Amino acid sequence: MAEPIVLEERKGLWIEEQLLRQARLGERFRVVVEPGEIRILPERTVATTLPYGATEDEARTALAEVREEVTALYGGQAPPPDQPYFGGLTWREYQDLSEEERRALWDRIYADFAVGIETVEERDVRPDALVAG
Repeated sequence: MAEPIVLEERKGLWIEEQLLRQARLGERFRVVVEPGEIRILPERTVATTLPYGATEDEARTALAEVREEVTALYGGQAPPPDQPYFGGLTWREYQDLSEEERRALWDRIYADFAVGIETVEERDVRPDALVAG
């Protein structure tokens, strides 16, 4: 672990460019102020398209349905902040991951459930058949 650097506040706070590059925050970053701490984090990028070609209305509807189901699981309350989310992380820990770390986490999660389409047996069904499950 690197040696901590103590910054002194003198009519504002100046952080040397070298330190910002060393932190690999990118060109743009955001400052999060909470009681007892100030964090400088990479700016989150916002996707310009939604997965599966969904419209914004469809995505909002799906999100509302998921929220309703999750809060029902917790008796109408939001899940506790220290509740493990997925991959053993809490929601806050997940939010603090870099985009690269999130991608790696999702790759590990999906690898557990990966089934190649070529390994699924194809079967003929009647035209009025319903999907079970």
